[in-house]
Amino acid sequence: MTEHYADFFCSRDVVLSLVKAGVPANSKWGALILYMRSITEYDYLSAEQKQQMQDLVMQVIRERDYSETRFKEFVRRQEQILYKPWNKKLEEAFRETVGLIEHIRSQNIQRAKEVKDLRETTINTVRDQNALEDIVVEIRAAFEKVIWQLEADARDLVEMSYTDQLTKLNNRRAFDRYFRATLTEHVVTGKPMSLMFLDIDHFKAFNDSYGHRIGDQALVTVAGKLMGFAHKYSTMPNRSFFPARFGGEEFIVALPGVGLEEAKEDAESLRNIIEEYNFIIRDHNGQVLQKGIKITVSVGVATLRPEWTASHGERLLDEADRAMYRAKNQGRNQVCVMDEC
Repeated sequence: MTEHYADFFCSRDVVLSLVKAGVPANSKWGALILYMRSITEYDYLSAEQKQQMQDLVMQVIRERDYSETRFKEFVRRQEQILYKPWNKKLEEAFRETVGLIEHIRSQNIQRAKEVKDLRETTINTVRDQNALEDIVVEIRAAFEKVIWQLEADARDLVEMSYTDQLTKLNNRRAFDRYFRATLTEHVVTGKPMSLMFLDIDHFKAFNDSYGHRIGDQALVTVAGKLMGFAHKYSTMPNRSFFPARFGGEEFIVALPGVGLEEAKEDAESLRNIIEEYNFIIRDHNGQVLQKGIKITVSVGVATLRPEWTASHGERLLDEADRAMYRAKNQGRNQVCVMDEC
């Protein structure tokens, strides 16, 4: 049977493992399993995706069900694992776009009214004023008011494009811009640079139990704790704390000028602050329905290494993501640091 896997250029140990597991020769099962094993080595997959791929393969091998129906289920589940992060990003982008469109629509209605008012002001000024100088002053003031409001609209739109509409925290676009700038500074100055990944524990179960509206409130709560911690950092010289919503129930914090040990301490402080908060569920009228609910987070911490000579940003993100996923695997509601867990 082993000769049927020769075209996959895999090691003999892997081939023997497939034979032992009863994977049929000359079947698409062997090709798919080997493909899935190979892509787990690629950096574009997160640590969670790689683990899910491995778990899926092991489940199929344990069950030894190599039917056509099982194959279709296997392919569907594999695609879900691969595309889930992109689906999340599309959903976030769609919500942001809807928010921007609604904001622009509201602004356009307001500006149309102001332009109409400007027309009336111009007509009335020309009709009521005798001195040309007075007419010019009045009309100029009316135009300047409209111009100032249009400029304010432009600033609002820029701000909105970098703000998560639900939590009012920095969004992924804002984080990417800030992260690129701080990485450049690190290369030039050699200052330390750390990163935190935070993920709300059991968030899907939380949504299923209490509903998406309450789930949104939980996201807003965690974002508020991050904002409060950022305010504390603003009083410290040569230190920065830049939090952002990364997507879904994940948050990320850039810590330029902060080494690994300090970042670990900050992560533990944040984890504790969030855990100690008593989350309250209220109805639409503000009445308390349930209180004393605990929200916890798993946190991964990583820092730039001097021996990394390329892809600094990607490696730092991946290391923090791996550490966060290990924190989840080891029981959740804890901090895990690169190379330590």
